[in-house]
Amino acid sequence: MLYLNVEHLRRCMQTLDSSLTFYRKAEPDSIDQEVFRNAIIKSYELTQETAFKLLKKALKAYGHGGKKLESIPIKTFCAWLLIMT
Repeated sequence: MLYLNVEHLRRCMQTLDSSLTFYRKAEPDSIDQEVFRNAIIKSYELTQETAFKLLKKALKAYGHGGKKLESIPIKTFCAWLLIMT
């Protein structure tokens, strides 16, 4: 049985959620809102990359090769998953 440590992914998702909350609470067009917007973008990118790496690790464990995985537009799939959760 494959064990994936998803704690880092959970932490990334919590950070993204917190950034969104702070952004919504910030004064419109303020520097704080801009800072939180940037945090949202970076948190999203890190969350997407972490999810991609975990998915890639899981697929490799089931016999899918690295080169084959790199050719799949999996990052688009991960982005869709994050939007749906």
